[in-house]
Amino acid sequence: MNFAYRYNAHNQSSKAVTGLVYAETSDSAYAKLKRAGLRVASLRFDILGTLNGLSGKFDIRELVRFYRTMGKRLEAGKPMISGMEAAISFTTDPLLINALRLMQQRLMDGAKVADAMHSAGFPERDLNVIRAADASGKQGQAFIRLSEDVERTERLRSAISSTFLPMKVLAIVGLIGVYVAMGWLSPTMIRFFAQWSNGNAPHLPPAIVLYNAVAVWVAAHKIAGAAMLMLLVFAGNALLNSRLVKQSADYWNNWRMISEKSDHSSAWTSFGLLYDAGGISAYESAAVVRKSCVRQDSQDMFNRMDKILRLGVPISVAVTRAGFPLYVINGVKSAEEGGASLAEGLLSMVSDLEQDVEVMTGILKIKITYLSQIFGGLIVSGFFYVTLYPMYIQIGQKL
Repeated sequence: MNFAYRYNAHNQSSKAVTGLVYAETSDSAYAKLKRAGLRVASLRFDILGTLNGLSGKFDIRELVRFYRTMGKRLEAGKPMISGMEAAISFTTDPLLINALRLMQQRLMDGAKVADAMHSAGFPERDLNVIRAADASGKQGQAFIRLSEDVERTERLRSAISSTFLPMKVLAIVGLIGVYVAMGWLSPTMIRFFAQWSNGNAPHLPPAIVLYNAVAVWVAAHKIAGAAMLMLLVFAGNALLNSRLVKQSADYWNNWRMISEKSDHSSAWTSFGLLYDAGGISAYESAAVVRKSCVRQDSQDMFNRMDKILRLGVPISVAVTRAGFPLYVINGVKSAEEGGASLAEGLLSMVSDLEQDVEVMTGILKIKITYLSQIFGGLIVSGFFYVTLYPMYIQIGQKL
């Protein structure tokens, strides 16, 4: 997690500057400011800034707008530094504002754009694309291509994430229902039937007896009960995001293909951007892309590709030896053999991968909808079993 620190410092021209910096520790904040060419006079924790930056990531829409605006500005022959203040004024994301201010400071001190982005904490892939494009004079195009890629990647991520929204909503509703039932509904019914049966304990199934005991405890300790439910939520979220669950999910072929193809779509877009920018070799591009891959098997493939490319073999041969999926091997071969540039050929392959992901995501949504209906039915049945069913049992025993 990143924390906010408010600083007072001096730049290389001895001018006083103040602002916020986000980092994991105060030592990291000092190091980040030092990379930005600032001499720190004071640094203190800022709780409000920390709360505003809890996401820990740049707002994607604002990052896309910044890249696109800077790209068009550079393409028009205007200097980047003169547009930084306007970019900051149009930005509302506190993390991005902080990064832009640090980047602006480095540019004013004479740093190159890529070095300024590095000091400000921009993604490594992005600053490497800009660094490579600097040598070929394509920085404007590179920023525009980056904006398109970030936007496309976020669209894919949102489509995949929204697939599981019904299940998430049902889980939240179910947890709230359990808390309300345990804290208020069930204890009230338990007290009523205890009085109605003159203290005679009814014959209930063991599961309901256990539930009633927990409900009585939750009713007496509502805050602790809420804390336990929240703990279950965090534990469940951690479990779902664990490596074990992600590896197990790969046994579901539909999900594995979505995960795999979306990861390769993003990775090969990055490779194409780096390769097209010039000034960076194919194996260096593979090494940079490897770090941005989400899946472990994708990282391993690009790691092997990096080593194989250093032997001087063509990219199509390297991807075959590195063990990439057949659709990647065929796409890279088509890109090399096509009449257009390799980068354009790779973008064509990426476009095909994105269409596949969209189709498979649509199929997955249908399956998730059916599963949500089943899950919802189980929630309703469980609620009936622990609340209304005991009432029918006790009324029947009384009669």
